[in-house]
Amino acid sequence: MMSWSDIGFVLIGLLVTYLVMVSLGVTSGVVMARFLARHDPMDEAQARVFAAYRPSLLARAYGHTLEVLIVAFDLMLRLLWLFGALRAPEDPGSGTPVVLLPGYTENAGALYWLALKLRRRGFRPFLIDFPSTFSPIENNVAFLRQRILAIRRDTGCDKVAIVAHSMGGVVARALLLSDPDHGVITLIALASPFRGTHMARLGVLMRLGESVIDMSPSSPFAHRFLPSARASVPIRVIIGEQENVVSPPWSCVLPECEVHLLSVPVGHDAPLVLAESYARLESWLLQDGVLRVDEAVEVEASAAAP
Repeated sequence: MMSWSDIGFVLIGLLVTYLVMVSLGVTSGVVMARFLARHDPMDEAQARVFAAYRPSLLARAYGHTLEVLIVAFDLMLRLLWLFGALRAPEDPGSGTPVVLLPGYTENAGALYWLALKLRRRGFRPFLIDFPSTFSPIENNVAFLRQRILAIRRDTGCDKVAIVAHSMGGVVARALLLSDPDHGVITLIALASPFRGTHMARLGVLMRLGESVIDMSPSSPFAHRFLPSARASVPIRVIIGEQENVVSPPWSCVLPECEVHLLSVPVGHDAPLVLAESYARLESWLLQDGVLRVDEAVEVEASAAAP
């Protein structure tokens, strides 16, 4: 029979093994992303965001370590969501709905922590799962259109806001550009490869779904939704410079969109949990007219007053 100390050593060993495996995955992603994008130039809009950013080696090491820990945490949230161990925050019944969209290979658990933080800041988050993140992006655009219509109908709200991670932002932007009655007041994208990512080319080689074809640079989907296409509502971006998925990281930048480059050089998942991201999200949501729960109650009370 194992003692408690033996069990403790086994658990510590498993944790260390897990972190080592995550570290190898994140590190190989950073190296591959940089290698594949080594010849990609920046346009003027991208250079305004990235050209002057020169973090020290120490800052890079810190950002990389932070990313590894966040990815490990995020993977656990996804697993817990998959098995039904996590529940979406309770709908407070008022406020502008904020629809949270996951990225490629993700489920809503990836944004669970973000949903909790938004709820604590007075917002009204709705966690959404795509039917499949491997299917063509336009299939998920059609799904998102119907989910937004359902949320607007069920809540009685005319508009929703979208906060999307990775591929979720690409899906949301495609909706904005293809449906004039999208019902969206603003899109805030966290590490979304609007111009495609070279890492998707690896997914194409390994046949990891049709969505990776759409997210490859110069794909027919990319040519249909060009960076120059202007949406009818604000699109804002939060991105880390030390990306391990979006290659190059400046692929997230669109002309005329507002971009927040995180102060710490982190990777793909860190924008989901950093306090700096939450502060920027809150500022942008309020700036674009998103009502918190208490603000919506006040508006309703004022409208009902004689």
